[in-house]
Amino acid sequence: MKRNWFWGIICILGAILIFGNLFGFLQFTFSLWKIIGTLICLSVIIDGIKERSFYSPLFGIAIIFYLFREDLGFENISLWLLLLATWLLAWGLTSIFHPEKSHIKVNKQIEINFGDDDTENVEYSTNSIINITSNFGEKVQYIQTNDLQYVTIDSKFSGLKLYFDQATIQNQATIEIDGNFTGIELYVPKEWNVQSHVRSFFGGVDEKGQPSSSGYPTLNITGHIHFGGIEIHYI
Repeated sequence: MKRNWFWGIICILGAILIFGNLFGFLQFTFSLWKIIGTLICLSVIIDGIKERSFYSPLFGIAIIFYLFREDLGFENISLWLLLLATWLLAWGLTSIFHPEKSHIKVNKQIEINFGDDDTENVEYSTNSIINITSNFGEKVQYIQTNDLQYVTIDSKFSGLKLYFDQATIQNQATIEIDGNFTGIELYVPKEWNVQSHVRSFFGGVDEKGQPSSSGYPTLNITGHIHFGGIEIHYI
């Protein structure tokens, strides 16, 4: 029998919270929403630790702190300032202990200006393995390869559009996403079999258009999105 350690630990922690409150060991005011929110945050924290990420555990702790702010004597704390401080802390720790991955140089890069204020960065890539970073801005990237295999996306506080209509998958390919406070749009051929396994926290994955896949080739989308969204457009 396969053991599910993850949900087992979450349930045990939930039981400890409830028993502790019932028997007076934990002097907190509990409600159904607090219990549900705490369990969700605990799952995000454990998942983040497994993924060796600073963002998920710190944001999970921050949300739990906000849920119990009155019990802890911080009734007037601002949620948005708390999240901003948490993000700065996570970003700082990530910068120190997790240097950015080396990225494959794309073949072409141009910058298109729209008036005086709007600047959109446009890139083209013909590699089979592609690393994409987008922070604080808008970015468009066209994938033009005959053997797409693996794409990593690191997007924070930005808008990112990726076009795969000129890409070919020989068998299967994977997109791994690390997204925080971001919006990511993926434009893929409707003939592709897209399998989404993205974990989300205050975010989600939406599909636009009608796929017409026969099950081959397969595009697997993995990773996580926090405070943002992913849109998959079938074209």
